[in-house]
Parts: sequence; structure tokens; C-alpha cells
Amino acid sequence: MSRFFKSVFGKATLATTAVVGGGIIYLDFIKPPVSPNLQNSYKPLRKKLETPPSREQLLEKVKATPKFDVIVVGGGATGTGTAVDAATRGLNVCLLEKNDFASGTSSKSTKMAHGGVRYLEKAIFQLSKAQLDLVIEALNERGNMLRTAPHLCSVLPIMIPVYKWWQVPYFFIGCKMYDWFAGHQNLRNSTVFSREMTSAIAPMMDDSNLKATCVYHDGTFNDARMNATLAITAIDNGATVLNYMEVLQLLKEDGKLIGVRAKNRETGEEFNIKATATVNATGPFADKLLEMDEDPLGLPPKKPEAPRMVVPSSGVHVVLPEYYCPRDMGLLDPSTADGRVMFFLPWQGKVLAGTTDTPLKSVPENPIPLEEEIQDILKELQKYIVFPVEREDVLSAWSGIRPLVRDPATVPKGTDPTAGSTQGLVRSHLITKSPTGLLTISGGKWTTYREMAQETVDTLVKDYNFDGRNKQLLPCQTNKIILAGGEDYSKNYSARLIHEYKIPLKLAKHLSHNYGSRSALILELYTQSDFNKLPITLAATKNFHPSESEASSENNLSYQSFDEPFTIAELKYSLKYEYIRTPADFLARRTRLAFLNARQALTAVDGVVEIMKQEFNWDDETTAKLTKEAKEYIGQMGISPKRFDVEQFTVQ
Repeated sequence: MSRFFKSVFGKATLATTAVVGGGIIYLDFIKPPVSPNLQNSYKPLRKKLETPPSREQLLEKVKATPKFDVIVVGGGATGTGTAVDAATRGLNVCLLEKNDFASGTSSKSTKMAHGGVRYLEKAIFQLSKAQLDLVIEALNERGNMLRTAPHLCSVLPIMIPVYKWWQVPYFFIGCKMYDWFAGHQNLRNSTVFSREMTSAIAPMMDDSNLKATCVYHDGTFNDARMNATLAITAIDNGATVLNYMEVLQLLKEDGKLIGVRAKNRETGEEFNIKATATVNATGPFADKLLEMDEDPLGLPPKKPEAPRMVVPSSGVHVVLPEYYCPRDMGLLDPSTADGRVMFFLPWQGKVLAGTTDTPLKSVPENPIPLEEEIQDILKELQKYIVFPVEREDVLSAWSGIRPLVRDPATVPKGTDPTAGSTQGLVRSHLITKSPTGLLTISGGKWTTYREMAQETVDTLVKDYNFDGRNKQLLPCQTNKIILAGGEDYSKNYSARLIHEYKIPLKLAKHLSHNYGSRSALILELYTQSDFNKLPITLAATKNFHPSESEASSENNLSYQSFDEPFTIAELKYSLKYEYIRTPADFLARRTRLAFLNARQALTAVDGVVEIMKQEFNWDDETTAKLTKEAKEYIGQMGISPKRFDVEQFTVQ
């Protein structure tokens, strides 16, 4: 019997050897090699682009349109996402934003496209299907963000330090489940790093009691630039999108909503804009529009009321120098003193740390980070860092309002919005329709903006009659389209810019990762004159007016004389293509200078104002007003008084 098995086993071994050997011979000697995937010829860089409609042309379009299909109130992530979705289906859309795009919560996120590992933990231990559904939805949309905006979104490994051996399998299994629920959209497989490997990657971490680190992967992105890109993409698809347009009144006829009365905040001119449907996408300010909707005349209440839909909570983030974190890997603190999760992430060449969770009774127009909240974040970070964490190292800090929501129909008036903790609330979204026809979308998070927009437009198509054209409208297109700047983009785009324009790597990476395939438009301006190569801090310097700069062959100044890669060319591009109206629009949102380094941003205000004044023909009063507003806004972004004298930049 044993001889029989030996014979069978021997024959099987020979057969296996023959198959493997034959396979090797075929693959190495017979099968023709695959042509190398070398890009010897790319599509030409986009050096020209048709100028988009100006603000004046968009305002004229508002006047000339008797009735839009949809008015979207709110220019944050959800509002601009809804405008893109509706416009690409064939609806005539008008979006109105009181301030600038992403001027509120949408520019103050943790900059992560993620499913939420903490939600997954709650889903498992609390047996919560709602939490699990949110994780799966967000993981799905994470993949969509990386695909539709490849220049703005990228994959980021995140370490979870483990200090007890029994926790290593606990956290690793959690990371693998996170991978598993992502399905085919999983970014990369989770893994475990030893203490030695962790120390090599993150020498700034204290490894005294470290056992290992579990590493999982999520997405990171530039939120305000993503928001501006959505607004531009909506305009490219025919939408009328306007910032600095304040809704003063909801227009009603026979108790039904027929449009809005809005004011151009720059000129004071008012417009009656009519539409079949009106969408409330104002995020944390959703209650204000709902209060107007309850008034028979559509006017805001004379006395402010406590929010009923939004449960406001302030989240503070700080930005620190790059040496506080590995360049290409983040850190997650799974158990802070107050039970929250805290992130320490590389972002735009700096380190982003946050966030806190402070319940509020009302929603402020411009929330300001409290010193105690900044200190809380620094104390948490000190648990992991081998050198002293200094308050003077904080480059910038800001506070954003989370739009956590509940159905306003279930909340009596006068209910205290701070009652209870916000940690237990699911970060899902809610769509409600009022008796007048106002459709409100609120809640959710940045990662799920696209799905929120899709559900909103699906509801519009289902519940509103767009002159009998509903069946002619296209299905949702936002899973397919690539946002402005993502077309023909590749991850080595910065190398192409270096070859073409002979620019430093830091500038090439900054432009390619924030403007994608539109970077060459900025570099065409950059190469036009020495003046355009200057850092924005020097734009107002008396010795460097355009005529003088262009005439001087000895002027070798470039952006390298400034610590950040923001040039006059980028400002001129933003003026032409991205609808900036104030210095803060450029310094805080089209670029992220105020969020990355508020001190440097303050020094750049005068230069930005000088160029914008020439572009818009501002009088002295307007110039002084906007300069003061920009410096006050940036001056409240957590700058340490020990390191920088904010007072010297205050306009009297």
C-alpha cells in the first residue's frame, strides 16, 4: 500500500514539476513580452483655456432668466455638489452663496476622505446597522473622490500605535475589517509594523513602551480647493454659480415657494430669482432658512432662535511644522482623554492635528478656536512625541462647525441644542421637504458629499415637475465625470511641469497637486514676467512694480525667497478663472496659506490687496475695508503672540 502511495505521489510530483517547468519556459522564452507601459508621448499640456463667464455675465444671466429649474442656497461641499449633479443631468441651476465657496465648515475639515474607523468600532460593539451603513457608504464614496479628483485626493497610510500586546490583534482585526467592508474599493491592505520599523519611519515618536503599530489606509484631500473645483465644474456644465449673494427672503405664492430675493453683497443690488424648486444646502445654517420658510412672508425671525435641525459642535484643528509627523504617513490616537479619536496627519507639507468636540448653543458666523482647545490638542500630541511640543510651533488654528442633524419635526421649539453628547450621533445626512416645497439637505460629511447631492437631485426629479421634462433628464452623471483639473492628470504630473518649465520641485508639486492639468495655465503666466514669479508677499513692495520688474534683467527673485510656493502668477490665475472677490478668498481658500501658515499669510495681505485693487478698481475705502477684514480673519487663526506680533498688521 505504501508503495502504491509512493508511486502515485511520485507521478504527481513529476506532473507538477512538468507543468511548472513548462509554464516557466512558455512565460520566459515563448510568450512575447508585453509592450512596456511607458508614456513616451503625453497629451500636450493644457496651456490655453476658454475664459469662463465673468461674475458680471453670471449676474446678467440671472436677470435674463425668467425661471430657473433649481435654486441651490449654499456654496459648501453639498451645495456645489448638488449644482454639479443637477447641471450635468440637464437642469438649469442657480447657486447662491452668502460668502465665498467653502468659507464655512467645508474649508475646516480634517482633510480626510474616509469611512471612519471609529464608526466601524461603534457599529460592531453597539450592533448598530446605521453606523455600519455609514461606514460602507463613506468607503464607497472615498473611492469616488479619489477617482473623480485625482489631483486633489491621494492615499494616506495611517498608523495606530499599540502599547499592549493583547491590543495588537484587536486593532489589526479592526483594520482588516475596514479593508473588507471597502470591498473592491479597498485602497491597500492593512499591515503591522514592528517597533523598530515604526521608529525608522517616525523617529519623532516616543517608542519607549511601543509594542507595534497597525497601519491602515484612507484618503486625504484639499477640502477648500475641492469645493472651488466643484463650483467651477458646475459653471463649466452650464450652472449659474455666484458667491457673495445673500438670500434675504423666500418668495411665496399661495403658500408655496417660488424663488428667493437675493442681494449682491458687493453692490447692494437686489434680485427676485424664481425657480421650480429651492434647495437649502446651508450646512450648519440650515435652521436659518427653515425659520424663514416658516414665516408667511418668507422673512427671517426678528429674534434669533435656537437651532432645531442642526446640533452644533465646534471642532478645532491646528497646523504644525512638518517635523511633527512622518512626511507620508499619519497617526491616529484611538483613545484621547475625552474618549474621542484624534488625528495627526501630513497635509500640504505641514502637519494637521485635531479635532476637538465642543457643543454650542448657536452657530457663529466665524467660529474662533479657543486657547484651551489648542492646548488640548498639543497635550494629546505630546503623548507621542519625544521632543517638547511648543505652543509657538502652531502655524495656524481654526474652528469649524460640524453639521450634525436631527429631524426638526421631532424637536420642539426652545429645545437646548447642547443637551447630550454629540459623540453618539451618527454622522449621516437628512433630506426633508417642508409644506412650502423647500427641500433641505444637511448633515453627512465631506466624503459623502456626492451621494448626498445625488439623493437630493433624485428627490427633485421625483417630487417636482420641471415643465414635463423629468423623463428627458439624464440619470446621475457624477460617478463618471472628472472634476476640473483632473482630466489627463497623472501622479507624476509634477515631473512634466519641471521638464516643460524648468521650475523647482516644490513649486511643481504644489501646482500639480492643487490644480492638476490646469497647472500649465498658471505657469504660462509665471513665465510671462519676473514680476509674476515673485512670491505674493512682495507684490506690494515699492521696488517691484510690474514695469520695473520686467525692465530689470538683474532681478533673480523667485518664490524661493518666500517659505511657501504661492506666486503672483497663481493670484492672477485665481482672478481670471476662480471667482475670488476678496483677499481672504485667495489666501484662505483658493490657496491654503492662511490655514498652513497664518503668520506668512498676514505678511502677504498687502501684496494681494495691491494686485486685486488694480484688477477691480477698488477705491481707497473699499481697499481699506477688505484689507482690515482679511487681517482680522487671519489674525484670529491661532497665531502665538510670543512668536508674532499680530497688532502690527492690524489696520486702524
